[in-house]
Amino acid sequence: MLYSFVRPIARLGLRVFYRKIYVSHAERMPRDKPVFLASNHPTAFIEPCLMACFLDRPLFFLVRGNLFQKKVFDTLLRGLNMLPIYRRKDGGYSKVKNNYETFQSVFSALHDNRTVMILIEGSTIQVKRLRPLKKGTARMAFGAIEAYDLEEVYIVPGGVNFTYAERPRSEVMIEIGEPVKAKDYLEDYLHNANKAIMDLTNAVRPALEDCLVHVEDPENDALVEGLLRMHRSTFEESRFSVLSKDPARFEMEKAVAQKINAADEVALPELREAVADYIEHLGQFGLEDRTLMQRKQPPPAWPLWLSFPVFLLGYAFNKPLTLPGKYISETRVKTHEFVMPVRWAASLGVYLLTTIAVVVVTLATQWWWLSLAYVGLLLAGQYALYYLEYRAEYRQHQRLKIVPEKQLEALLQRRALVMELYNNLKPKYESA
Repeated sequence: MLYSFVRPIARLGLRVFYRKIYVSHAERMPRDKPVFLASNHPTAFIEPCLMACFLDRPLFFLVRGNLFQKKVFDTLLRGLNMLPIYRRKDGGYSKVKNNYETFQSVFSALHDNRTVMILIEGSTIQVKRLRPLKKGTARMAFGAIEAYDLEEVYIVPGGVNFTYAERPRSEVMIEIGEPVKAKDYLEDYLHNANKAIMDLTNAVRPALEDCLVHVEDPENDALVEGLLRMHRSTFEESRFSVLSKDPARFEMEKAVAQKINAADEVALPELREAVADYIEHLGQFGLEDRTLMQRKQPPPAWPLWLSFPVFLLGYAFNKPLTLPGKYISETRVKTHEFVMPVRWAASLGVYLLTTIAVVVVTLATQWWWLSLAYVGLLLAGQYALYYLEYRAEYRQHQRLKIVPEKQLEALLQRRALVMELYNNLKPKYESA
């Protein structure tokens, strides 16, 4: 019941926190079948929230067992379909023994044709690459088949890709991959369990990697990010539509990473230098690549003047409500991967408490206009976010106007050089 209550609230909060959410190929997940949803883990807890809110089915989750130590948290987390999974560092072998009960709960959920989400990397690190996978998913898949004589257990890869996981109002791309069938490895499991578990885990890895913007070499992180900024500049998308099922954006970003992964390493230093040089010169003028690419279609100023009163009302009311979350995430959170999730969750909590207070006052006083005004201010706050983004875009174009023509031409030449080098990259096998 708690899960059903929290889900629409979290969904609304995520639609505000992120500028764009792409969810593609969700239809690949089998219906009314036992499913493990295996995801990467770049942030503390945003990935499970996104999956729970934007996939069309309830999910069960495996989370760190040390979060269940207090009775109140145990009750709360279980109400959110979360099950504890213990590691040795969560309390030694005595706690690991408690996993037997969790495994039975997972097997039972799979027997009931539920979907269990597992963060298959096991730990959270904010990188654009797939890290080594844990074998627990494969082990539990075989365990469920044995426990209930299931016809099949599907392991469905689900990649969660953030443009900038450390920023609010960024974009996230969720890609669901083709299922991997555990029973294809069952015969091997009966003869050599450890080998079959490893083989199944190894089969999941390329399937999940195919759902990610995966940069193999950390030395290419900055290079790929610079190229992605340039490719995003020419990608057309709706300003106001938050949720999309179109896979084109993800496929574009994945293609950039794949091209760099496959490129002849001899050509990469020159491209790396050209990208860094171009980004540096853009920064000297305080410009974004998108502004340069859209220089012939500058946004007009009249929407800013016309809608300023709505912006001012929305901003003045909502800004104070976002400050506690910002303060807590910046001063109390020490781990980089937790900053944005905590900021989102804390801000959502503040809005929820404010909403409850408004409802209570409305019921107590019969001032129905108060609730209507509150809803109007929330909508104005949502508009204020678009207003600020439009204003930033407008200011970028104003800044571009004062760039001397000679310098502008030099920027365009630098960009053209980057794209020429990128387009002429050859795969390793062609250079051999």
